[in-house]
Amino acid sequence: MKIYPRTGSRFYYGWVIVGVAFVTLGIAFGVWYSFSVFFLAVIKEFGWSRAAASSVFSVFIISQSFLGPITGHLQDRFGPRLIIPIGAIVLAICLVLVSRATSLWEFYIFYGIFAGAGVSLLGFSSHSAFIPKWFERKRGFAIGIAMSGIGLGMLFIIPLVERGITALGWRTTYLFLAAAVLGLIVPLNLIFGRKSPAEMNLIPDGQAADEIRVSDKSAFRVRVMDPVWAGENWTLKGAVRTGRFWFLLGSFFFGSWVYQGTLLHSISAMVDSGLPSEKAAFYFGILGLAGSAGKILFGYLSDVLGREKANSLAGIITALGLLCLLLMSELHGLMPFLFAISFGLGYGAAAPLFPSVSADIFIGNSFGLIFAVICMGGGLGGSVGPYVVGLIRDITGSYTAAFEISFASIAFSCLFIWLAGPSKIRKLVRYR
Repeated sequence: MKIYPRTGSRFYYGWVIVGVAFVTLGIAFGVWYSFSVFFLAVIKEFGWSRAAASSVFSVFIISQSFLGPITGHLQDRFGPRLIIPIGAIVLAICLVLVSRATSLWEFYIFYGIFAGAGVSLLGFSSHSAFIPKWFERKRGFAIGIAMSGIGLGMLFIIPLVERGITALGWRTTYLFLAAAVLGLIVPLNLIFGRKSPAEMNLIPDGQAADEIRVSDKSAFRVRVMDPVWAGENWTLKGAVRTGRFWFLLGSFFFGSWVYQGTLLHSISAMVDSGLPSEKAAFYFGILGLAGSAGKILFGYLSDVLGREKANSLAGIITALGLLCLLLMSELHGLMPFLFAISFGLGYGAAAPLFPSVSADIFIGNSFGLIFAVICMGGGLGGSVGPYVVGLIRDITGSYTAAFEISFASIAFSCLFIWLAGPSKIRKLVRYR
């Protein structure tokens, strides 16, 4: 059992790490999800099918996910101060090259492969490798705040990209995105990035290691439910031999299938239902804002209710969002808004829950590598999902069947988290 005191008035540097991550992830994922807006402009210019254009995004997902183990290892060894600026430079260069692309194969190489590599170095799995090390009692909440930057990036960047494409064209808009990546992400992480609290003589959640005091009235405790498991210094070799590892990988696969497949095609689906593209982009921004709220809310709820219950609640809300999207062509009214709010809240939960669940089970010196390999399951689902959704739309002329499949996928994702059972390893309880 570990007992940590509240940190009082002393400011904890971990919150600086969270703040820098908030900005970095907001920009990185604003670029990521802006492809859903560029998607229509690129199809219009080149005349590609939706499946072909979606496959570029699928290659992007595969690249950033399957390079995750390398990213995780690099983060474990060198930390964000070096790795994230390198990723930002790679991404910025690729965006410039994409702005000059004239063929599908150039999109595959510059955006799909190399931009995906850049995002791998500065994105979700990269941050998930080091943020959990800074917090234990407030792990879900802290990760939720950091990841909420993703939603705010979507809220501000997506509508700006839509306006930029309308006013300046998609090529010039990509150049502005490259400038934002280079001008903001690089200096912030060079100045403020740190690998772990141990570098600053701190313990998770704060307070100097030589000033630890425990008060019965102010302390919380992490109750270790399985001391043998929790006491293991997990390596990748050991983790892959456990059922929990594969349950997590399966959950990420099915969850990412739903989230990435829906996010990429949601603007197109709303336009198909009769909404103008500018309104569809507006609701996508609302979805991003709801996603930010979902990240903070479900990060907190996962600490309070437990990871399994919080994840299942998020799955139900995600399914309600999908239902609103399916009904949108027949029932306009509030359906676009309800879709944006419901799906945004549910989708937002994944960002704090996936790394928190994984850290509860496999936290240790090799956690970055272990989590990155688990995320490969998410990468596979996130690459297959958008392609299959686009293919079904091309074949049937409708997104209905594709989104119906997503109901089963989100159910499997929730089930596998229960089977992994993070609360059977450790959980936070109020000290009495």
